[in-house]
Amino acid sequence: MRPGVLAVSLGVALSILIGPGTGLAQQADSAAAPPGAPPGGPPGAPPAPPPARKIPGINAEDPFPKACVSCHINMPEQKLDTRFSTLLKGWAEKVEPGLLEKAQGAAPAGVTLQGKHPAATSALKDIPAGCVKCHGETSKKAPPFTRMIHRIHLTGGDSNHFMTLFQGECTHCHKLDPNTGAWSVPSAPEN
Repeated sequence: MRPGVLAVSLGVALSILIGPGTGLAQQADSAAAPPGAPPGGPPGAPPAPPPARKIPGINAEDPFPKACVSCHINMPEQKLDTRFSTLLKGWAEKVEPGLLEKAQGAAPAGVTLQGKHPAATSALKDIPAGCVKCHGETSKKAPPFTRMIHRIHLTGGDSNHFMTLFQGECTHCHKLDPNTGAWSVPSAPEN
């Protein structure tokens, strides 16, 4: 049964049991209507569809037009520096276990990651294109970028700040060209 059908059926049943036009039946009909739908529509009519979801970069402002480098910034008010230059410095010493586990899960068969990221400062000039030089789809030594990034950003539920703070919104990274229908991920130097 579709969502709302039970509530609509309840409203119809109340109208039959206690009579149309009574406050109780009207409340049931109003409660069953989706947001934006006129209350008490014609009996048997399908509920009005909800308004379109606002999708950044599609039908709403894009707060992260440069994808990776628009999100990975220094946020001193939150005492959080997620710039890749800062992350790479830390990863040169040690990759935190949860992140290492996600990266290992995306690694090619037979590759065991060592828990440290090699120097990659040249990659900071063009992120993520610079990363793909080592993290390409056919890489035999590093996790492929797309598999690794999707595991990092889209798994872990409430313990993943991309899922909570950014709501896992795909268009923060993936950009649609409305003229061609093609998707891309922009690449730019770190801010």
